[in-house]
Amino acid sequence: MLAQFIISVIVIAVMANVILLATAYLILLERKVAAWTQDRTGPNRTNFSFGLYDIWDKVGLGWLFRNYRMLGLGQALADGLKLLIKEDYNPPHINRTLFLMAPALAVLPAMLGWAIIPWGGVMALPNVDVFGFTIDKALVAFAAAPISLGLVYVLAIGSLGVYGVTIAGYASNNKYSFFGSVRAAAQMLSYEIPQGLAVLIMILAFASADATLVVNLQAGHVWGVFLHPVLAVIFFVCILAECNRAPFDLAEAEQELVGGFHTEYSSMKWAMFFLGEYMHMITGAAFFTVLFLGGWSLNPLTVLPFFHGAELPMVADATAGTSHAVLMAVGLVVLKFVVFIVKVGVLLFVMMWIRWTLPRFRFDQLMTLAWRQMIPICLGILTTTGLVIYFKLPLWWHPVADVGVFGLAMIVDPMLPAGPNPNRRVPLEGSRFCPPPPHASGSESEEAMASVSHA
Repeated sequence: MLAQFIISVIVIAVMANVILLATAYLILLERKVAAWTQDRTGPNRTNFSFGLYDIWDKVGLGWLFRNYRMLGLGQALADGLKLLIKEDYNPPHINRTLFLMAPALAVLPAMLGWAIIPWGGVMALPNVDVFGFTIDKALVAFAAAPISLGLVYVLAIGSLGVYGVTIAGYASNNKYSFFGSVRAAAQMLSYEIPQGLAVLIMILAFASADATLVVNLQAGHVWGVFLHPVLAVIFFVCILAECNRAPFDLAEAEQELVGGFHTEYSSMKWAMFFLGEYMHMITGAAFFTVLFLGGWSLNPLTVLPFFHGAELPMVADATAGTSHAVLMAVGLVVLKFVVFIVKVGVLLFVMMWIRWTLPRFRFDQLMTLAWRQMIPICLGILTTTGLVIYFKLPLWWHPVADVGVFGLAMIVDPMLPAGPNPNRRVPLEGSRFCPPPPHASGSESEEAMASVSHA
């Protein structure tokens, strides 16, 4: 227990700073991806001088900042500095307590969600004496909180993020902000269902809710994306919806809601909502990596004969106690961490690519996608997965069942009642697009048409 506690403290100290720094530079990456998509350059001029050339000249570094733009890497820090010194304005007639609480509620769940992620796998430690304390030989996981119900924990923590958005819209005393927050709540409730079903299916497939064990099982057999390909796509879509990322950012649709739930916020309170969004993206990408991309694993299909090749060991063994064994074990942990981070980075790039490529959904399309397509497909996959496991069928039955359920859903969906056309023209009494009601007399209809013409 003491060894795991020390490792957990180290992981928290390292990953908290890594994620905070990554969040700042994800904003810069977002702007560069947007520029790449729109065929322009993007931010590339801001260095680390922040315009203070006279001060840098005094210490002999002015030439460095005058001659080199440093790829615009100072843009993220300049944005943060601007938000820190920007006027912090609180509108009148707000619920001040809830108004100040909402940004914190948006960030805190995102900062807690990555606690169970096994960033560096597992390491076997020898007996070690540290400051007079004897640490017994132990098997430790490089995670902040390697609990047995880790997958359920991430699902529970991630769903709390909607409280910050909902309270922000309510406390702002602005009908547009409140409308955006209500949309966020409806979206969260809708997409929590297929996301929870996807996690339940993967727990059923791997017979474990321990994130570390799920990664080890994939490293020894097959990645989850090949086991349940349709489910992987659905889960990724749910992550986008949970993070309020385009094309699911209906809570802040600028065309109709000005700025959505954060319209009344400014300065760092406004920035905290986006800090929480990017942290949710990191946690969601890491969660997807654990479930479907094998975590730190390099070999995606170990079960197939022609894929038998190099794979990273599941346990970094340092039990020999020699300096060489400890160094090799630490090197293996660092390599696993790098592999994990690369996969997360690729997923984050795909999220940004999707944002600047696809147009925003209408709200009825958002709800239809969840309730008419994704939830029935997940329920079908849950049923087929249970049958495959009950009858102890080979692994290749899982993807076959996924594709079969998806095909059946595509055949059945057009046969379901479509409901009223969401783009239908709504008749408005007195409008020139609305004919007079049958019971109206000629004089009444003429007066109505005259009033509309006069207006």
